[in-house]
Amino acid sequence: MSRAPFNNAQRWLYLALEQQKGGVWAILINRFLMLLVVVNVLAVVAESEHSLYQAYKPFFTWFEASSVIIFTLEYVLRLWVCTEAEQLHFKHPIGGRGRYMLTPMALVDLLAIVPFYLSFFWGVADLRVLRSLRLLRLLKLTRYSHSLELLLTVLRQEADNLVSALFILCMLVLLSATGIYLVEGHIQPDKFGSIPRALWWSAVTVATVGYGDVVPITLVGKVFSGIIIVTGIAVAALPAAILASGMINELKRRGERFRTELVRTMENGKLDFGGLRYLEKMRVTIGISRAEAHLIFEEVKQETRLQTYTNCPHCAQPIVIKHPPGHIHVRPAKRQR
Repeated sequence: MSRAPFNNAQRWLYLALEQQKGGVWAILINRFLMLLVVVNVLAVVAESEHSLYQAYKPFFTWFEASSVIIFTLEYVLRLWVCTEAEQLHFKHPIGGRGRYMLTPMALVDLLAIVPFYLSFFWGVADLRVLRSLRLLRLLKLTRYSHSLELLLTVLRQEADNLVSALFILCMLVLLSATGIYLVEGHIQPDKFGSIPRALWWSAVTVATVGYGDVVPITLVGKVFSGIIIVTGIAVAALPAAILASGMINELKRRGERFRTELVRTMENGKLDFGGLRYLEKMRVTIGISRAEAHLIFEEVKQETRLQTYTNCPHCAQPIVIKHPPGHIHVRPAKRQR
């Protein structure tokens, strides 16, 4: 019995930190952490201005130390409450926490505090690298942004296709560097005298950026460059096309998931207040817009209107007759209206 308050606190902290649930205090904690991350990023940017850093060095030092203490406490608390997760592989008090430490978000939380502690062993001559690494704290915002979570989900789903597209892009860069080396290497040895030297021109040309600092001067080189530019337009766009297609498909899947849950909730054709709250929380969680959710709601409501529950005149079994405009679909019903 004495461990009950302890376990309740652990459960509440898990819901507050990992699922952003738990009432007003949970909302305040997460809003504070989000604001702290943003202010930390702004502080790192401001510190890069040497005169500004020297003028307010005590404040920057105090703010950094305070932020690290808070982020370290957050990391320790997340490590402590991770055993409350629904996943079974996190349940073990030792092995579960070890697995949690290797999750992407736990690694991001660790990277947010590691540069500060490394500064004690790095030396004091130049800490610009460690200060810049603190910008990794920006990744902590992915925990609170459904849009960034959607992007990470699409990246995981389309990883194989993206790797294939990037491999083709790298092949084109290498082949174009080899081609321009053969064509222009003897004419401009300082720029195209070797394949490694030609890689900069190749990358810029394939990406269709065209800085113009390195250009071919022979007719064959210009024709070859034109071919590479046209080819690069198609190949360089592949990763963006894969990401766009993946995001559209993921949003469609999430919309269908919301529709299925809406139909299940509207079993009697109506929604009570509790059902509306549940659907709103689900909408926010899966990251679909209010407009899309409203459109799905109207479609489902229209489908519900255009159906009749009755009994089969031959076997007396309950059936539902769906009659959208111009069509009639009859299927077995689970209940009679």
